[in-house]
This record gives sequence, structure tokens and C-alpha cells, in this order.
Amino acid sequence: MSSSSNQNNDISLAVQIQQDGPTLRLSYQVRNLSDRTAYLFDVLHDEFNGSVFPLVEACYASIEQGQLVFSRQIVDVPEGMLLEGFNIPFVTPVRPGRTIEKTVLQPQPVYPWTPYIDRDDFPPAQGVLDMNAYFRIGYFMEAQGTSELARVAETDNGAHPYFDPFPIESQKYLMTGPLGTVRVYDLG
Repeated sequence: MSSSSNQNNDISLAVQIQQDGPTLRLSYQVRNLSDRTAYLFDVLHDEFNGSVFPLVEACYASIEQGQLVFSRQIVDVPEGMLLEGFNIPFVTPVRPGRTIEKTVLQPQPVYPWTPYIDRDDFPPAQGVLDMNAYFRIGYFMEAQGTSELARVAETDNGAHPYFDPFPIESQKYLMTGPLGTVRVYDLG
């Protein structure tokens, strides 16, 4: 098991990662250090047949500067991609002084993906690489009137608050790592 932590003026982030057979169990804890509510963009979701469902144990995985970054955040649209709408995760509000804990299960080797990569159309792997892993959370801090802008989405896993549209430039991030070496598919 490996762990890492980091903090800024808004939140603290503690992450533990452990191997559970072919699956990585990534557990994270976020504590709100401020006097305002922090909204974490950490409830990823997808749509199927007009229904929205949270991806409860999933996270994004991207290769950045030769490192594997697991994340729960708003992901920027790849340059040159045309799409009908942005994918903005549902939020988890964390009140001042409070802590939330969540777990992600990630099969290994890891396929890099974001909401703008169709998971059914992964390119064939050219092998497996070992990479250092990091974890990043996206969030924003409450301002006056924030709660009035929240909407609620009914899903197959209950109601979830969200903010759409949300300007990606207003998202804050906190990252921690390295969390050890992880096997990743080499997609070339």
C-alpha cells in the first residue's frame, strides 16, 4: 500500500492505493479547510437510453508528462473535437470542517480514458508500461448565490447536485502523488 497527501488553503487531499488482485483500490479523503462549502467534481456519470447513471467507482486516467494521472474533475475537451455538450461531473458538497471519503476501483493494466474517449473504441494496446501514478481532484469554492445555481439530476443511483454550465477556467485542482508504480496499456 502506498499513500500521499497534499493541501492548499481550501482543502486537504489524502490518497491511499493498494493492489487487490488485478484491481487497484484507490481511496481518497478530502477535508474542507475553509469557511465556505467546497464542491468536488467527483461524481462521474454517463448516459444510456436517455437515462443518466453515476460511474460510482470510476475515475479518469490520463498520461501527462510521462506519468499516469487518475482524476475526478472536469476534463478539457481535446483540441479539434466537436461535440454537442460538455461532460461536467456531478458535485459532492463538503461543508466547512467536514471530511468525505470515497473509493475508486481500477482494473490493471489501466486504459487511459476521459469522457471524450469512447471506452468501446479503445485502440489496441502495444504492450504494457509501468508508470508512477498520481491523483487529482477538481473542485470550486462556494460564493454568494452558489446554492441557488445548483440543479439536481435524478439518476438510477439517487439524486445528485450539479452545476451546468460551469466554466472550466473556474475549476480549482489539488493533486498528490506519486502513489507507486501502476501497469498501463501502451496505446502508442
